[in-house]
Amino acid sequence: MLENALKYVTRKKKRSLIIFIILTIVLSCLYSCLNIMKSSKNLENSLYKSSNSQLVLTRKDNGFFEIEKTQKINDIKEISESIYQYFTLAKPKDAKVVEGQQKVERDDLADEFKNIVSVEATNTTKKNVLFTSGVFNIKEGRHLEKTDKNKILIHEDFAKKNNLKLNDKVKLEFLGPVENNQNKDYEFEIVGIFSGKKQEMYTGLSSDFSENMVFLDYESSQLALNNKTRLINKLSLFSDNPENMKKAFDEIKALDINWSEYNLEKDTKVFEETLDSLSAIGHIINIMTISIMIAGVVVLSLILMLWLRERIYEIGILLSIGFNKKKIVGQFIFELILISIPSILGSLLVGNFISSKIVGSFLASDSSVSIPESLAKNSEFINSFITFIESYGILLAIIIISVIISSIMILVKKPKEILSKIS
Repeated sequence: MLENALKYVTRKKKRSLIIFIILTIVLSCLYSCLNIMKSSKNLENSLYKSSNSQLVLTRKDNGFFEIEKTQKINDIKEISESIYQYFTLAKPKDAKVVEGQQKVERDDLADEFKNIVSVEATNTTKKNVLFTSGVFNIKEGRHLEKTDKNKILIHEDFAKKNNLKLNDKVKLEFLGPVENNQNKDYEFEIVGIFSGKKQEMYTGLSSDFSENMVFLDYESSQLALNNKTRLINKLSLFSDNPENMKKAFDEIKALDINWSEYNLEKDTKVFEETLDSLSAIGHIINIMTISIMIAGVVVLSLILMLWLRERIYEIGILLSIGFNKKKIVGQFIFELILISIPSILGSLLVGNFISSKIVGSFLASDSSVSIPESLAKNSEFINSFITFIESYGILLAIIIISVIISSIMILVKKPKEILSKIS
């Protein structure tokens, strides 16, 4: 059977080419669809992380609270990362703030509240919503990291006005609650310069302007403020996936915390909006996969039916020399399998291209979240290989079903009836 199949495939080049093209298209589409379906969970988790979804703990009076009170929260295993934020004001020494048109004029400001900047102290700025949303962008240098000590990020306009550059020092006098009311100067090294403008709320202070906002590393801010108990205004909690976030939320709510004083909220709006689009595209991919399988069977069956009619003489000869029907049908199956082998390489390349284009177009159309390029690619070679093997297995099933359907006229008729048709 194999020898006869090989001879037929090599001699009937045009027919083999047509079948090759059909099988390549079917296998490519199957592989790309299965690839997207199987990686949808990884894609969902990646979208979840990049959407900056988080749990946010704050006081209802917008005041600060001791970081030690959140230790039990940090011990919850579903929490993958905790980010502290402390907001205060400071007066830059030997530097001038950027002036702008205020919508609120105040004549009652004391000298200590003139020429001040707003300060956000945090253990990292990489997941700060002002940066992840694109409101602020790092122009020079880098983000604040958890290991930083005495580091600061400043706005490019503030840097320009005061002739400041990376690695220069900025001295600040904090206006927050300093123990023993000793407001002393503290020096910070510039590691990053950012640009952008946030939505501003005007109170008549120079700190209202985006240009007069600075970011400090958290630990140094607490040393500068002499806060031995370490205070925060906001605690942001991150999990690796939506399931862990839900578990973390329930566990935190079960802790012995006076919830009449605190708020715990889920900030998942961006992820949920993106997930709706992902679910829709997953539904479309499921329909496409089923449609491709049905279309593959129908098209192959129709083509094989036409060709088998032309091969009735060959079938009759094989029957007359002792070949049974199973061997003849087996030869037809071997013919298609032999043609499908060269289509493997082309289908692998085309399938990866199609899946990357589908995912890429989905990500490009969703501007609500910043997505890394790696999402459009499969993360593991082994997973891709297993998916391709499964796709090829489905193709083999399509080949067998198609051959059986197209060979019904052989299977249901007796050899004598088939031979009589030859004459």
